[in-house]
Amino acid sequence: MNAWAWLLQRVSAVVLLIALGLHIWFLHFSSGDGVLHFGDIVKRLDTGVFITLDILLLICGLYHALYGLYSIFLDFTSGSKERIVVLTLLVMVGIGFSGFGVYGLLWFR
Repeated sequence: MNAWAWLLQRVSAVVLLIALGLHIWFLHFSSGDGVLHFGDIVKRLDTGVFITLDILLLICGLYHALYGLYSIFLDFTSGSKERIVVLTLLVMVGIGFSGFGVYGLLWFR
């Protein structure tokens, strides 16, 4: 479990670098006149590509951050009961934030 979780954190870091670069490029540098308006952002969020990119960015960012917090917690404790409680709490927070973020992104469609 830990080896796969560690590997997924490294993969999520690479995906984050690529997805964040694409997000910044498409949403901030590819506009013609350089001025972004809310209507332009809503039009972009109406396409499946941008929704998918933002959901990928959200999920990978949350996984990377929450597993990083869990790894830091593991450095300070060795109790099995505390690990389960913290892991359960972080999974619940991750699912909650993921659901809230995906709902917010899909609301524009």
